[in-house]
Amino acid sequence: MREILANRNIDSLSASRRRPYRDYGERVGRDERVGRDERVGRDERVGRLRRQEPVRWFDPQSIRPRSALVTQLVLLLSSASLVACGDDSSSTTSLALEFRASDGVNPVTCEEGFDVAGEGTGSFNVGVSDIRFYVSNLRAFDSSGTELSLELDENEFQYSGPSGWVGLIDLTSNSAGDCSPEAIAFAEGTGRTNTEITGIAGGEVDRITFDVGVPQAVMRETIADFTAEGAPSPLNEMHWSWASAHRHFVFNFTVETQGGETGDGYVHVGSRDCGGDGARALTDREACGLLYTPSVDLTGYDPAQVIDVNLARLLEGLDFVAPVYDPTTFEIIGEGPGVECHSAPATQPHCNLLFGALGVDPSGGLSDADLNEVFSLQ
Repeated sequence: MREILANRNIDSLSASRRRPYRDYGERVGRDERVGRDERVGRDERVGRLRRQEPVRWFDPQSIRPRSALVTQLVLLLSSASLVACGDDSSSTTSLALEFRASDGVNPVTCEEGFDVAGEGTGSFNVGVSDIRFYVSNLRAFDSSGTELSLELDENEFQYSGPSGWVGLIDLTSNSAGDCSPEAIAFAEGTGRTNTEITGIAGGEVDRITFDVGVPQAVMRETIADFTAEGAPSPLNEMHWSWASAHRHFVFNFTVETQGGETGDGYVHVGSRDCGGDGARALTDREACGLLYTPSVDLTGYDPAQVIDVNLARLLEGLDFVAPVYDPTTFEIIGEGPGVECHSAPATQPHCNLLFGALGVDPSGGLSDADLNEVFSLQ
């Protein structure tokens, strides 16, 4: 009887222990459960249940959607904060780049000359007759270095065509002082003046860069499509000839030595090796072989400042001795006080120093704005 009851108790215990295991499989057989030491009882089963919890409650498949949702929410909040912080690309600034000529300290005009330290201990007085130059490839940047959009005006001094934009700065007239036609042998100044480049910038300007000259594509298009007389303003002036393309920078002036001798100076910077058919340049090529286009890079721009053209620095160190030409035949008739550079450094020694001050390589024709000591913000 006792054996029967004992067996019943064992069966009853086995049955009671078997039911919980159904929740997580038939891993442990009946005989093993019956013979197992009582120490492996409730604690082990509880431990197993705990070990099963990560599978039941923290399945990675159930976490991923929540993670994706959080990521999307962060992205949406980030986008909203960027808009809220005011990334306002629609703001614009009126742009007016004012230019002037100076001796490095004071402005110079047709009536006000200046002294220049020449080669050695010599000093020369210079009287301005004509200062004109083209501005192109103008770019503007804000204080973070981001390039700003530019909408440049179009008028008689600022031209925009299919191949690009160019503006003309003319700091002298032809009616007073050394700017009058009688002041130098080969006067070519105009009656009109223009001291600024105008337009709209897409933000606050901190840095500006530009080239001093006519872009090659604009020059090629203009020469191909127009006559020298019929070219659109301001491209109807300052060319060598239609067979030799445009000059980029013209500075004509009077020279007087300490002893009272007088002469003329001509600094004409323009592209060379422009090919052509004999009547028009650039008919057989996209660009001239020697660009000679000075580059300018100015940081810390403020609308109250001017872009200064330091003529004293341009002429500094020259010997101020140049050929004298017959005004009618253009033949050399002697030598006297003066400066001569028509962008031919191989035969006109003054070009080497002049190009160096402008940051232009005389042999290769390329420019480095970091070496340009003539243009600055003042």
